[in-house]
Amino acid sequence: MSNMLTSNRLKQVLSEGTRPAMGFWQMLPGANLSRVLARAGADWVMVDCEHGNIDDAAMHEAVPAIAALGVSPIVRLPDLHPWMVKRERPAQPRGQPCQPSLTHFQILVPLIRTAEEVKAVVAAAKFPPEGQRGFGSPFVLQNFGPGLSMTDYLQQANEGLLTMVQVETQEALESVEEIAPLVDVVFVGPFDLGNNIGHPIIGGKMDPELDEAITRILKATVAAGKKCGIYCSSGEEARGQTVMAQKCVHQGCGKTFTDADDICRYHPGPPVFHEGQKGWKCCKPRVLTFEEFMAIEPCTEGKHSTTDLPPKVEKAEADPTLLAAANLPPPRPRAPVVAPQHIPTPPPPPPDSEDDESVEIPDGRVCRRKACGATYHKGSGREGERCVHHPGAPIFHEGSKGYTCCKRRVLEFDQFMKIEGCRTKDRHLFVGSGKKDAAGKGPGAGEEELLETVRYDYYQTQTAVIASFFLKKIDKEAAKVEFRERKLALDLPTMDAPRPKRYKAQVPLYGPIDTAKSSFKILGTKLEVSLAKADGSSWPVLRSDDRPTGEIFQTGRAGRA
Repeated sequence: MSNMLTSNRLKQVLSEGTRPAMGFWQMLPGANLSRVLARAGADWVMVDCEHGNIDDAAMHEAVPAIAALGVSPIVRLPDLHPWMVKRERPAQPRGQPCQPSLTHFQILVPLIRTAEEVKAVVAAAKFPPEGQRGFGSPFVLQNFGPGLSMTDYLQQANEGLLTMVQVETQEALESVEEIAPLVDVVFVGPFDLGNNIGHPIIGGKMDPELDEAITRILKATVAAGKKCGIYCSSGEEARGQTVMAQKCVHQGCGKTFTDADDICRYHPGPPVFHEGQKGWKCCKPRVLTFEEFMAIEPCTEGKHSTTDLPPKVEKAEADPTLLAAANLPPPRPRAPVVAPQHIPTPPPPPPDSEDDESVEIPDGRVCRRKACGATYHKGSGREGERCVHHPGAPIFHEGSKGYTCCKRRVLEFDQFMKIEGCRTKDRHLFVGSGKKDAAGKGPGAGEEELLETVRYDYYQTQTAVIASFFLKKIDKEAAKVEFRERKLALDLPTMDAPRPKRYKAQVPLYGPIDTAKSSFKILGTKLEVSLAKADGSSWPVLRSDDRPTGEIFQTGRAGRA
């Protein structure tokens, strides 16, 4: 079956809305002249039976000649008479191949004054139920050949025809908002319109009042969702008129606009079709059917656009100072710079591996090797010593702890301190060559360093407060911890060499404690005490001389003791 709608070039261009439909005016008879105009790149050719020298017979020759070249013919009627609408049908020229578009031409009715006249034109042009036109001509149907039946023609004829009226009178201008929804195209006759409203075109110039009248017609047509055309006497004038009404290309908008500052509601993102769901990337609504997708409300407001191209980047003017610098002669080539020869840094001297027998070993000295921990007691022999140690360096990585010399890894620091050595020697290393001890025998060497404060953390449970005082190498044998009802007495010496440290403090406690149930333990890096609460109340702070903040701590908090 031939499709009458797709063969209508003018209607296709208007439906796509991507560009204006351009055409020519034929006022002299002759099929050859019609073909020349149609071949000039037009979308339509207007066969003017009102002011042109074209009678009924010449019109019937011009229309099929134009349509045979794929261009839409438009016939302007001599006057407003319904019977003329029936006459404006093409005749198939003898011997010419059948063309589906031969039955598709449009009618343009001049000098419209009222909406009632427009209704009469539409009724005469279309078959029932949209109009009152009668069917009976065999000439139209035969142009489609055997592929188009009578039923097909009747079903497609109304949709394939464009009804066009000219607004060129004062009465039609006043009723244009009522006329525009009734037809497909509203055509402006600027010369007759100017004469009718008292502002004729003189010397090719339009008065502002005529411009306002044309703008009113354009806005009324756009508001009705219809198309608007106008007669132009030159190509330059035609280019100027095409920018009056343009179609926005923003996704979700697609409206024809006359004012570039009008609000445009659109979707800035691309459409997304995924697993049966449809929507826009720029907003959240997702639907299942295509009809629902097309009805999704736009999510962004902006201005209309006739192009999807991004704005051009403005190029900054070149700085004349930089241009002058660019014209300077090139600098003289420099002699290559010879990199200085790299002299490797000598490796550090190896650590002492054996004690110097000429150096006296102090009583209580601990073996220097990692993880050994053996202590020298003065007067004891050194026969049968066995030093189990780690020759590698400690390594702490992502929570695990160990030594580079072996593979064992643990999580807690206390467990790390208890990792048994992986190498064995038959002698401990207490003093080595003695140089390190000699370096420490200056003023103050061997004297204790008294610490005024150490870092502490604490947290509490329902029955106890657990506090940690951080101090390395606490001497377990000499350390003293005394629990009193509201005080904690600390005396913590260290075994640091060559100058040991000592921390002594009387810590006033916030609440009373049960001294019998309280306890402590000394670890490698801290003293941890467990203070049993005497009354089970919550402690906002550890020390009674600290100002309460109003918080009750259930997790650790750092401070200075």
